[in-house]
Amino acid sequence: MRLAALSDFHIGARAGMDEFRHDEQRFLERLARVVASHDRVVLVGDIYQTDHALFTGPRAAARQLQLARRRLPRLARALDRLDYVHGNHDFIARDELGAATELRVEADGCRVLFTHGHQFDPVFARAYAAARAATWFTGRLRRAGLRPLAHYFEQKDVAVKHRRFGHAAGPYAAAARALMRDRGAEFVVMGHTHVAHAHRLSEGTVVNTGTCSGGRFTVVTIDTAARTATIAHDPQ
Repeated sequence: MRLAALSDFHIGARAGMDEFRHDEQRFLERLARVVASHDRVVLVGDIYQTDHALFTGPRAAARQLQLARRRLPRLARALDRLDYVHGNHDFIARDELGAATELRVEADGCRVLFTHGHQFDPVFARAYAAARAATWFTGRLRRAGLRPLAHYFEQKDVAVKHRRFGHAAGPYAAAARALMRDRGAEFVVMGHTHVAHAHRLSEGTVVNTGTCSGGRFTVVTIDTAARTATIAHDPQ
Protein backbone atom coordinates (compact mmCIF):
# COMPACT_ATOMS: atom_id res chain seq x y z
CA MET A 1 0.00 0.00 0.00
CA ARG A 2 1.16 3.49 -0.82
CA LEU A 3 0.32 6.00 1.93
CA ALA A 4 0.72 9.75 1.48
CA ALA A 5 1.09 12.22 4.34
CA LEU A 6 0.82 16.01 4.18
CA SER A 7 0.62 18.52 7.00
CA ASP A 8 0.81 22.10 8.21
CA PHE A 9 -1.25 23.96 5.61
CA HIS A 10 -2.20 26.70 8.12
CA ILE A 11 -5.30 27.85 6.25
CA GLY A 12 -6.68 30.87 8.07
CA ALA A 13 -9.96 32.74 8.15
CA ARG A 14 -8.66 35.12 5.50
CA ALA A 15 -5.58 35.32 3.29
CA GLY A 16 -3.78 38.01 5.26
CA MET A 17 -4.13 36.02 8.46
CA ASP A 18 -2.36 32.84 7.45
CA GLU A 19 0.70 31.36 5.76
CA PHE A 20 -1.06 29.07 3.25
CA ARG A 21 -0.22 31.19 0.18
CA HIS A 22 -1.60 28.81 -2.46
CA ASP A 23 -4.08 29.37 -5.25
CA GLU A 24 -7.03 27.12 -4.44
CA GLN A 25 -7.37 25.62 -7.93
CA ARG A 26 -3.66 24.97 -8.30
CA PHE A 27 -3.50 23.33 -4.89
CA LEU A 28 -6.53 21.17 -5.70
CA GLU A 29 -4.85 19.94 -8.87
CA ARG A 30 -1.69 18.96 -6.99
CA LEU A 31 -3.69 17.31 -4.24
CA ALA A 32 -5.69 15.34 -6.83
CA ARG A 33 -2.46 13.93 -8.26
CA VAL A 34 -1.39 12.81 -4.80
CA VAL A 35 -4.75 11.14 -4.19
CA ALA A 36 -4.63 9.41 -7.58
CA SER A 37 -1.12 8.02 -7.02
CA HIS A 38 -1.66 6.71 -3.47
CA ASP A 39 -4.03 4.25 -1.85
CA ARG A 40 -4.67 6.48 1.16
CA VAL A 41 -3.85 10.08 2.07
CA VAL A 42 -3.45 11.30 5.66
CA LEU A 43 -3.49 14.93 6.80
CA VAL A 44 -1.10 15.15 9.75
CA GLY A 45 -2.35 18.26 11.53
CA ASP A 46 -2.35 22.05 11.51
CA ILE A 47 -4.42 22.03 8.35
CA TYR A 48 -6.31 25.10 9.58
CA GLN A 49 -5.05 28.09 11.59
CA THR A 50 -7.78 28.48 14.18
CA ASP A 51 -5.97 30.34 16.97
CA HIS A 52 -5.37 33.81 15.53
CA ALA A 53 -8.59 35.36 16.81
CA LEU A 54 -8.42 38.35 19.16
CA PHE A 55 -10.17 36.37 21.88
CA THR A 56 -9.10 32.78 22.49
CA GLY A 57 -11.14 29.74 23.45
CA PRO A 58 -13.12 26.92 21.81
CA ARG A 59 -15.92 29.14 20.49
CA ALA A 60 -13.47 31.52 18.84
CA ALA A 61 -11.48 28.61 17.37
CA ALA A 62 -14.65 27.00 16.01
CA ARG A 63 -15.58 30.28 14.35
CA GLN A 64 -12.10 30.61 12.81
CA LEU A 65 -12.38 27.05 11.48
CA GLN A 66 -15.76 27.81 9.96
CA LEU A 67 -14.47 30.96 8.27
CA ALA A 68 -11.35 29.20 6.93
CA ARG A 69 -13.46 26.43 5.41
CA ARG A 70 -15.89 28.95 3.94
CA ARG A 71 -12.99 30.88 2.41
CA LEU A 72 -11.77 27.85 0.40
CA PRO A 73 -14.91 25.71 0.08
CA ARG A 74 -13.76 23.41 -2.74
CA LEU A 75 -10.54 22.61 -0.94
CA ALA A 76 -12.39 22.05 2.33
CA ARG A 77 -14.66 19.51 0.63
CA ALA A 78 -11.66 17.72 -0.89
CA LEU A 79 -9.89 17.57 2.47
CA ASP A 80 -13.01 16.18 4.13
CA ARG A 81 -12.58 13.02 2.04
CA LEU A 82 -9.14 12.32 3.52
CA ASP A 83 -8.00 10.95 6.87
CA TYR A 84 -7.38 13.80 9.29
CA VAL A 85 -5.19 13.89 12.40
CA HIS A 86 -5.40 17.27 14.18
CA GLY A 87 -2.48 19.36 15.38
CA ASN A 88 -2.13 22.11 17.97
CA HIS A 89 -3.29 24.98 15.74
CA ASP A 90 -6.40 23.08 14.59
CA PHE A 91 -7.17 21.22 17.80
CA ILE A 92 -10.80 22.33 17.53
CA ALA A 93 -11.13 20.07 14.47
CA ARG A 94 -11.25 17.17 16.92
CA ASP A 95 -14.63 18.37 18.15
CA GLU A 96 -15.93 20.05 15.00
CA LEU A 97 -14.76 17.62 12.30
CA GLY A 98 -13.97 14.43 14.21
CA ALA A 99 -10.23 14.67 13.56
CA ALA A 100 -8.23 12.00 15.37
CA THR A 101 -5.29 12.53 17.70
CA GLU A 102 -3.45 9.66 16.05
CA LEU A 103 -4.10 7.16 13.29
CA ARG A 104 -2.73 3.65 12.84
CA VAL A 105 -2.72 1.99 9.43
CA GLU A 106 -1.67 -1.63 8.86
CA ALA A 107 -0.93 -3.10 5.43
CA ASP A 108 1.47 -5.73 4.09
CA GLY A 109 2.29 -6.68 7.67
CA CYS A 110 3.56 -3.14 8.31
CA ARG A 111 2.12 -0.76 10.90
CA VAL A 112 2.33 3.01 10.35
CA LEU A 113 1.42 5.51 13.06
CA PHE A 114 0.47 9.11 12.23
CA THR A 115 0.41 11.85 14.87
CA HIS A 116 1.05 15.59 14.61
CA GLY A 117 3.92 15.64 17.12
CA HIS A 118 3.25 18.84 19.06
CA GLN A 119 2.84 16.62 22.13
CA PHE A 120 6.59 15.98 21.99
CA ASP A 121 7.68 19.59 21.48
CA PRO A 122 9.58 20.51 24.68
CA VAL A 123 8.56 24.18 24.43
CA PHE A 124 4.90 23.29 23.91
CA ALA A 125 5.01 20.77 26.77
CA ARG A 126 6.89 22.89 29.32
CA ALA A 127 5.81 26.42 28.40
CA TYR A 128 2.34 25.99 26.96
CA ALA A 129 1.16 29.48 27.96
CA ALA A 130 4.20 31.10 26.36
CA ALA A 131 3.73 29.10 23.15
CA ARG A 132 0.07 30.14 22.97
CA ALA A 133 1.03 33.77 23.63
CA ALA A 134 3.55 33.67 20.78
CA THR A 135 0.87 32.37 18.41
CA TRP A 136 -1.53 35.09 19.55
CA PHE A 137 1.20 37.71 19.01
CA THR A 138 1.93 36.62 15.42
CA GLY A 139 -1.81 36.71 14.80
CA ARG A 140 -1.90 40.32 15.96
CA LEU A 141 1.01 41.15 13.66
CA ARG A 142 -0.86 39.71 10.70
CA ARG A 143 -4.04 41.54 11.61
CA ALA A 144 -1.99 44.77 11.68
CA GLY A 145 -0.76 44.10 8.15
CA LEU A 146 2.69 42.95 9.27
CA ARG A 147 2.63 39.43 7.83
CA PRO A 148 6.32 39.53 6.75
CA LEU A 149 7.32 40.24 10.34
CA ALA A 150 5.11 37.43 11.65
CA HIS A 151 6.67 35.12 9.04
CA TYR A 152 10.17 36.15 10.12
CA PHE A 153 9.51 35.30 13.78
CA GLU A 154 7.91 31.97 12.88
CA GLN A 155 10.79 30.98 10.61
CA LYS A 156 13.31 31.82 13.31
CA ASP A 157 11.35 29.61 15.70
CA VAL A 158 11.35 26.76 13.15
CA ALA A 159 15.11 27.01 12.61
CA VAL A 160 16.00 27.16 16.30
CA LYS A 161 13.71 24.27 17.24
CA HIS A 162 14.94 22.08 14.39
CA ARG A 163 18.55 22.69 15.34
CA ARG A 164 17.87 21.86 19.00
CA PHE A 165 15.26 19.12 18.73
CA GLY A 166 15.17 17.73 15.17
CA HIS A 167 18.16 15.39 15.25
CA ALA A 168 18.08 11.61 15.64
CA ALA A 169 18.77 11.89 19.38
CA GLY A 170 16.19 14.63 19.93
CA PRO A 171 12.81 14.53 21.67
CA TYR A 172 10.75 13.76 18.56
CA ALA A 173 12.91 10.77 17.70
CA ALA A 174 12.82 9.65 21.33
CA ALA A 175 9.02 9.85 21.31
CA ALA A 176 8.93 7.90 18.04
CA ARG A 177 11.08 5.16 19.59
CA ALA A 178 8.62 4.85 22.46
CA LEU A 179 5.66 4.73 20.08
CA MET A 180 7.36 2.06 17.98
CA ARG A 181 7.96 -0.08 21.05
CA ASP A 182 4.51 0.48 22.57
CA ARG A 183 2.42 0.28 19.36
CA GLY A 184 4.54 -2.05 17.27
CA ALA A 185 4.88 0.55 14.51
CA GLU A 186 7.61 0.35 11.89
CA PHE A 187 7.02 3.94 10.79
CA VAL A 188 5.99 6.98 12.82
CA VAL A 189 4.95 10.00 10.75
CA MET A 190 4.80 13.46 12.35
CA GLY A 191 4.35 17.05 11.24
CA HIS A 192 4.55 20.20 13.41
CA THR A 193 8.18 21.24 12.86
CA HIS A 194 7.83 22.34 9.19
CA VAL A 195 11.13 20.60 8.37
CA ALA A 196 10.82 17.40 6.33
CA HIS A 197 13.31 14.68 7.21
CA ALA A 198 13.58 10.98 8.00
CA HIS A 199 15.63 9.22 10.67
CA ARG A 200 16.18 5.49 10.51
CA LEU A 201 16.27 4.25 14.10
CA SER A 202 16.96 0.77 15.45
CA GLU A 203 13.23 0.39 16.20
CA GLY A 204 12.00 1.74 12.84
CA THR A 205 11.80 4.98 10.87
CA VAL A 206 10.46 8.36 11.99
CA VAL A 207 9.46 10.75 9.21
CA ASN A 208 8.48 14.41 9.32
CA THR A 209 6.12 15.74 6.67
CA GLY A 210 7.51 19.27 6.52
CA THR A 211 4.86 21.78 5.48
CA CYS A 212 2.46 22.78 2.74
CA SER A 213 2.40 26.40 3.92
CA GLY A 214 4.21 29.38 2.48
CA GLY A 215 3.43 28.19 -1.04
CA ARG A 216 5.37 24.96 -0.49
CA PHE A 217 4.00 21.49 -1.18
CA THR A 218 5.73 18.58 0.55
CA VAL A 219 4.50 14.99 0.41
CA VAL A 220 5.76 11.95 2.32
CA THR A 221 5.11 8.56 0.77
CA ILE A 222 5.23 5.37 2.83
CA ASP A 223 5.33 2.17 0.76
CA THR A 224 4.32 -0.55 3.19
CA ALA A 225 5.27 -3.40 0.84
CA ALA A 226 8.75 -2.03 0.11
CA ARG A 227 9.14 -0.68 3.68
CA THR A 228 10.36 2.68 2.35
CA ALA A 229 9.70 6.33 3.14
CA THR A 230 10.34 9.06 0.57
CA ILE A 231 9.97 12.83 0.73
CA ALA A 232 9.01 14.86 -2.33
CA HIS A 233 9.29 18.64 -2.32
CA ASP A 234 6.99 20.48 -4.72
CA PRO A 235 6.18 17.44 -6.91
CA GLN A 236 4.50 18.37 -10.20
